[in-house]
Amino acid sequence: MGWTAGALQGAFTARAAIAFDLGEEFAARVIDTVRYGTVVYAAVRARDQKEIFALVLLVERKGGVLYTKPISEDEGPVEDRCPARILDLLTEPSNDYARQWRERCRARLARPRPRKGQTVVFTEAVTFTNEETHSTFTYQGGSRFRAENGCQCHIHCWQELEFTVTHWRTSPQLEPEKLPQSRASDR
Repeated sequence: MGWTAGALQGAFTARAAIAFDLGEEFAARVIDTVRYGTVVYAAVRARDQKEIFALVLLVERKGGVLYTKPISEDEGPVEDRCPARILDLLTEPSNDYARQWRERCRARLARPRPRKGQTVVFTEAVTFTNEETHSTFTYQGGSRFRAENGCQCHIHCWQELEFTVTHWRTSPQLEPEKLPQSRASDR
């Protein structure tokens, strides 16, 4: 299916985008929504009030024009970052596409999430614009990492890559036994 485009009246919220594309009656059946950038995930009550299904709505706003594209879970959307709070509201999936989509979303949620200071090892080395390649990094938060050579870097969409989270990385200058006495005693 294609995209819908037009001027959105009022605030740009997930519910407003759903109402813009699918109408007020549909939007009134929305139980909960989450928006991650250009993707909206929603739990929607079916017209018969018996089932709750997931909707993925692709949204983009350019120059005052809103572009939307709805994809029902039973179409097997590619976007699979739906949070547990939406997935937990859904009733039994209507077909295998919906079941597989939910499994992908749950598998993504089950992946390890690094904490600041932990080591992240990517299965395939990441190549940067300066042609350096690295596979082992210290997670700094968000999309920021520090390579083993100390270089700070930004890895866009790193969650899409295969990786493992290993141990806490300790920097030699932060180990108490290597700090000057005055600093080590402050700990």
